[in-house]
Amino acid sequence: MALQASRLMLYKNAPAKYDAIMTNLMHAPILDAPAKTSKPLPRNVSIDVLKLVLAFMVVGLHTGMLYDVTPTLGYLAVEGVFRIAVPVFLIINGFYFFPVMERGDTRRWFSRIISLYVFWTVIYACFWAPPLSLSVFGISKFVVNIIFGYSHLWYLTGMVGAALVMILLKNWKPRSVLFISLALYFVGVSIQYAGNYHIFTSALLDKAANAHRVHRSFLLLCFPFFYFGFAINKFRLHERISARYAWCAVMVGLGLLLLESYLNFSNPRNDGGFDNFLTLLLVCPAIFIAVHNVKLYSTQKRIALYSSGVYLVHYLVLLILWDQTDIHMSSLTFLVVCLSLAMTAALIPLSRRAPFIL
Repeated sequence: MALQASRLMLYKNAPAKYDAIMTNLMHAPILDAPAKTSKPLPRNVSIDVLKLVLAFMVVGLHTGMLYDVTPTLGYLAVEGVFRIAVPVFLIINGFYFFPVMERGDTRRWFSRIISLYVFWTVIYACFWAPPLSLSVFGISKFVVNIIFGYSHLWYLTGMVGAALVMILLKNWKPRSVLFISLALYFVGVSIQYAGNYHIFTSALLDKAANAHRVHRSFLLLCFPFFYFGFAINKFRLHERISARYAWCAVMVGLGLLLLESYLNFSNPRNDGGFDNFLTLLLVCPAIFIAVHNVKLYSTQKRIALYSSGVYLVHYLVLLILWDQTDIHMSSLTFLVVCLSLAMTAALIPLSRRAPFIL
């Protein structure tokens, strides 16, 4: 994100022209939204491979990968490097949401995401719905799970919320939307740190700051990175930033992320994991731009389906294995990945008839 901001600062000395320049850029050809055709459209497979790697990282997050090796390695992985997964996923979805908005096809986009969410919410219902209590607490818990999503399904509701905010702000000046997205993310980071370090003396405020649904919400986490992806496509930043600069930003960003993670790990006042790292603002957009510049094209979307499948089914596999096995965290990660890939292979043929599955 810092790299993206530095490109925008090129216009600092000409503020009056800034919005005019951005408006002209907005009308540039949309290379990722070609005209409809009966032939399969080529896709950038490098992004599909990236999504699969990110899905594996999410598995590692939930299994606590490397904690059985050393606590330090485990923390740097689970509460460090693996935390790029969700923001980069959001950037990817925001990037491809731009041509969807340009085509006026948002209704079909929302329909697909919501149908995907409903299907997998029903699949996971046997784990979160029973025993369904008719008490106020029981009903409120049911409603909260439906609105915010069970476990990892929160991502789908968060993405829908981010897209709705993006639609509301689509006619705003680019500089204003960038400022809002950065401000919202800084608020989320501040809340996360305040919660983990127990800054608030009020028990109620401390509990709220430590609630995932507060700092890891559609507004404070999902929308900022969704917008970054949207803006990268809208202003063609992936074409204007060279691969060399992007990879340099990736290396610097990963180093800073590991440093931020280690400082939290070594601080005895820290109590909990992290979703909102400050350094994600640099490393996540840089990773997307760097990988997008690796041009590998194909008409096949099988890798993309595997990435979606692993993300959606892995927690189901994990819930079953937790009750049936007692193996080390890293071994569990490998087992969950393998079983998730096998389940996805079985689901792919079904998804051709029922697209809401994957």
